[in-house]
Amino acid sequence: LRGTYAKKVYLYIYKRERHTKLEMQSLFAQQISASNAAACARRSSRDKNLTSKLNGRIGISNPMQSSASSALKSSVKGRRRKQMRRKISIAHHGADYVATFEPENAAAGGVILAAAVLGRYLSTGEAIGCSHLVSPFSFSGVSKDAWETKLPLFLGIVATPLVLPYLGLAHLLPTGGYEVIEGTSRLVLAMILVGFGSKLGGGCTSGHGLSGIGRLSVRSVANVCTFMVFGALAATMFNTNALLHVVTTTGKGKAATAVNAIANTVAATQADKALYGKILASAFAGYATIGYLAKNNILIKPGSKSAQIIKSAVHGATGVLFGVGLVVSQMVNPAKVSTFLQFTQSTWDPSLGVVMGAALAAIIPGILIIKNQLNTSTFGDAFKLPDPITADIDAKLIVGGAIFGTGWGLAGMCPGPLFVNVGAALTNQSLSATGGCGLALLSFWVGQTLARITRDVLEGSA
Repeated sequence: LRGTYAKKVYLYIYKRERHTKLEMQSLFAQQISASNAAACARRSSRDKNLTSKLNGRIGISNPMQSSASSALKSSVKGRRRKQMRRKISIAHHGADYVATFEPENAAAGGVILAAAVLGRYLSTGEAIGCSHLVSPFSFSGVSKDAWETKLPLFLGIVATPLVLPYLGLAHLLPTGGYEVIEGTSRLVLAMILVGFGSKLGGGCTSGHGLSGIGRLSVRSVANVCTFMVFGALAATMFNTNALLHVVTTTGKGKAATAVNAIANTVAATQADKALYGKILASAFAGYATIGYLAKNNILIKPGSKSAQIIKSAVHGATGVLFGVGLVVSQMVNPAKVSTFLQFTQSTWDPSLGVVMGAALAAIIPGILIIKNQLNTSTFGDAFKLPDPITADIDAKLIVGGAIFGTGWGLAGMCPGPLFVNVGAALTNQSLSATGGCGLALLSFWVGQTLARITRDVLEGSA
């Protein structure tokens, strides 16, 4: 009886509080409506007063007054249109982004990226470079290497959004992908520069930044330093943060305070940490299984068709793993990249530096161990070595890095994260060639095509 009485009392209090809440909401809505109506009335009265001051209280007496009255009415309408345009320009289609420093997620993402780079290098002897995955088709057709290696890796990265729900990571990637910069002309220009520069310089953040430096390539170090400098300059000079809706202050008036990304440090949850560990363990088990099968000639015999099929599957799975690393580290978010490049602002977020540091801390010793302990890869291919120490740092490498960095700074997007966002747009059926990720991918391909034509012309003239 006591429990029943307590339940009745609780239900009575709950219904009373809910009724009071609904009444307050209704009253608040009425007050807002009345306020809007009063504001409209004041604007209408003000416009009438402006018109009456010119026309006079006794009416219009001559044509000159009539023309002046029309001019005043036109100016009033023009002022209203300007106000509406200003409101429209302030409004945007994406949500505001508050910069936060996530060192644990960034480090975990970097280690997952390292696992993908090392796993592909160990299995096939090849590094990961996303800028070469959608290289323009040659006039002689698509090469066998492109069908068997580049295409599976590209499709794996694009398919990452399909895998995220099964991994419990769907919350890390919004439906349809992250927002790209507003302004079609700037998006097109930025991605053409990214495509042109990555093709001319021979790589991007993955090809030079991870695989190149991971193999101790001096040319990659020079390229990375170049595009980092030009990326920071472009993002700062043209304020990419503003176009990606990065919030710089909170509060209003005297209470306004600058957003500090480092002060807004966010730790990874225990569930996410456990999940990252499972992903790494699964990747290790997968590559180890492939190595065991190859060593014992089970399904994987050199030159056999089954070996080639399994090799293509490894490329695809590596693409998915690499895409997961990009999502976990949040490098798929252009705003995250932009807040790193604009290091002079309080919103500076060093997460990208943590990603690069954690990835290279695993890749450099990993590749050295692989090369010192093994003669060939799992599938019998030779390991691709970086450029020798004495390799020339030529003008194409530096100019390509500068052009790529400029486009990267203008949009906060590079090839790998672009492919993941294209996959998200495909799953959401929002991919379009006239805007967003679809237009960015098309512009990137155009940039690479222009770079290839330019290179052929320069080599032909030489």
